[in-house]
Amino acid sequence: MDIVILGAGNVATIFGKLLFQKKHKILQIVSKTPAHAATLAMQLQATFTTNIKDVDTRADLYLFALPDNLIQETAAHPVFKNKFLVHTSGSIPAAVFKNFTESFGVLWPIQSLNAHVEKLPEFPLAITIGNQSVLSDLMKLCNDLTDAQIVVLNDEEKRQLHLAAVFASNFSNYLYQMAFAYCREQNIPFSLLIPLIHETAVRIHDSIEPFAMQTGPAIRNDSVTIQKQQALLVQKPQYAKLYDLFTECIRDELLKNKSLNG
Repeated sequence: MDIVILGAGNVATIFGKLLFQKKHKILQIVSKTPAHAATLAMQLQATFTTNIKDVDTRADLYLFALPDNLIQETAAHPVFKNKFLVHTSGSIPAAVFKNFTESFGVLWPIQSLNAHVEKLPEFPLAITIGNQSVLSDLMKLCNDLTDAQIVVLNDEEKRQLHLAAVFASNFSNYLYQMAFAYCREQNIPFSLLIPLIHETAVRIHDSIEPFAMQTGPAIRNDSVTIQKQQALLVQKPQYAKLYDLFTECIRDELLKNKSLNG
């Protein structure tokens, strides 16, 4: 397949290299940053441009690996009218393209991708389609991009999964940052927590649901420990607020599970 890639960031770079390795022809890289466009184009044996008016119109597919706020306004340019348009965003619906073409879809990598790591992590792909006619082509592209799970979702399902991903990845990472900052304040090596973080993530693979692996004072209803830890956070209201919220949520989930199990 002949492809034009819009963007030169992490997803554009990773998708471009993987598709190039699978013998797809990358015709052109389109990016507002000349240095990034030139570098990626050289790696993929493609041309590049910084001007949307100079987009190569011969491509079979136009892959929009752009920031969310640029996808629709870029696709509105006449050069993309009635072309096969695909973007890679988790939060933007496929329908963003519906006023410009009948052939459109989404290839969303359910992973935080970084083009500079030596080894790519496993990444499932979610396909969203504008109509059934593009499903076969998108499925073939997915098989060239990943060996992980591939799932077809509608726009609403993808929107909900993206929200779940925010809880699973973005918020959990910020909790790691809070733990890191707390350890730094107390002159305790954060590295001591890395094995615990790793083991917590690993256990999820073997559990029916994450709550089955829940540990800590809240799940034990250990009020003595909870009160002692709350006392440590008197001078840290943001930490205390989250501590109380998570403690309450865990206790509520425990009660709900007990009710369901009789």
